[in-house]
Parts: sequence; C-alpha cells; structure tokens
Amino acid sequence: MKDFLKFIAFLPMIFVAGCGGLDLPDLTFNDDESPHANLETYYEVVLDPNYSGYQDDDDLDRKAIEKGAENFAECANSTECNLLWDTAKTWLTSKSKYKEDLKTNSKNLLETKLNLRDNKDDQITFKVSRIPKGKMNEIQIEAKCERSCKNFIHKHLFAFNSYLKNHLLAYQNGVIGYAQVENEMLVGLNNSDNLNIDFDDMSENPQISVLKENESLDKIEVTKPGKKKYIGNVAETLIDDYSCNKMSEINLVKKTRKRELYEVNCIKEVKRMIFDCGPDGCEVLQ
Repeated sequence: MKDFLKFIAFLPMIFVAGCGGLDLPDLTFNDDESPHANLETYYEVVLDPNYSGYQDDDDLDRKAIEKGAENFAECANSTECNLLWDTAKTWLTSKSKYKEDLKTNSKNLLETKLNLRDNKDDQITFKVSRIPKGKMNEIQIEAKCERSCKNFIHKHLFAFNSYLKNHLLAYQNGVIGYAQVENEMLVGLNNSDNLNIDFDDMSENPQISVLKENESLDKIEVTKPGKKKYIGNVAETLIDDYSCNKMSEINLVKKTRKRELYEVNCIKEVKRMIFDCGPDGCEVLQ
C-alpha cells in the first residue's frame, strides 16, 4: 500500500515535467561520447580485476565505436609508454575475448598466436605496434581474421584503446603506480635537413620496426641492403663505448646524400639506440 501511495505521489512530477513546468536532466550523449566520459574519475574502473574495456561502449552507437577503434592511445614520455605497453600485453593475453599467448613480444611489436584448434570464426589475432607521432608515441592495434570480422571487430579494437587510455589516466591521477623509465621514446625528426625515422621507406613491405630478433648468429647483423658508409663507425662505437656483443644488430633506417640513420639492438645491455651519422662522426640521439 505504501509503494502504491509513493507511485501516486510521483505522478504529478511526471505531469508537470511533460507540461514544461519542470526541466529534467539531459541524459543524451554525443555520438562519440560515452556516459562514462562525464565521470571525472571513471578511470578508477581499472582497479576492478574484471575490467576489460568492453563495457565502455555500452551506450555508444556503431559509428562512435568505429571512430573509437581508430582513436589510439598516446604517451608523452618513456614511463607512460612502457605503462601502455605492459597494459597492452595484459589485454592481449588475458582481457581480450580472443586472448592468446604472444607470438612476438618485443619493445615495439606485439603479436598474438593463431590457435588452429579454434573454430575458423574465432581464429583472430592482434598486432600491436608502437610508433613515433610527433613528440608523442602512439600504440596502434590491428586485427587479422581468418574469416570476415568487419561487422564486429571494431568493438574489440575500441575495448583495447579504452583499456589503455583508462590505465594511462589512472596513472596520471595517482590511482595506480608504475616505475619510472628513461630514454626509451621513439623519436621522429621532421626538419628538412634532418632524417625522418620512417621504417616503411626502406623496403617494399611496410614494417613498424626494422629490428628483428636473431640470437642464433654470432655476429653483428646488418638487416638492410644498400651501401652503408658509416656502418663501420657504428660497429666500432658499439664495441668500444657500449660493450655490445657480436649478437647485436645494426639497421640502416634512413639515408640521405651525406647522412645515415641507424637503429641498433645492443644485445648485451638490451638497449635500443638511434645513431645520427654525418661527415663529422656519429651522435647518439637515443
């Protein structure tokens, strides 16, 4: 009986609101905005062990989710980038609905294994890349499907991006911690007299990084073809100044008439370096 009286008491409010006498709160959202976006501390959801990013699109339409699937997470320093990279590994291996172990696990490239025991419709793998974007680094994800997945794969890519972004916000606001990391940003130089670090322009096939893991060769391996005027200088510097062993790799990633840019995988110290070489010698940029 009390519940019935409460309902009767609520009816006048509905009537008044319908007549324009009372403004009810606006509960609508923009096409690319989730209701979570209005909650300043929504990123605290990362503390929930069941959080996966999938729930973040519950109130979005297809257009907004597709847009979010291409809106990748960005990081401004080495610590943020390493945090996002570790978070990406967690999503790929334990949070994704197509979670699998990693086939490739390097500093700039992650790939999940293809499980041939799965149904063809479920044979989906992910590739995550870290690339320079101005002064930032961007964590990009793409999917490969054995059968067409264009009708739903955007939901998974959206979940990945949202999962990373909320973890970054949680770190920036002191909700979660992460150890400080220095000097591990990928950099791009855009001045006309400088070298632009673009790993796709040295061969016909696109590639995110020219570094390839190869621990079976007892030598410093140069993976890119073409004349390398300063390759000897780089190799000498690696051995004398950085104590790199012969399993290290030297990769020519950009070349102009007078300058060459090398990316080095120094195996002993597990340290990635960028060499900017010219007639006066080589300078370590990173």
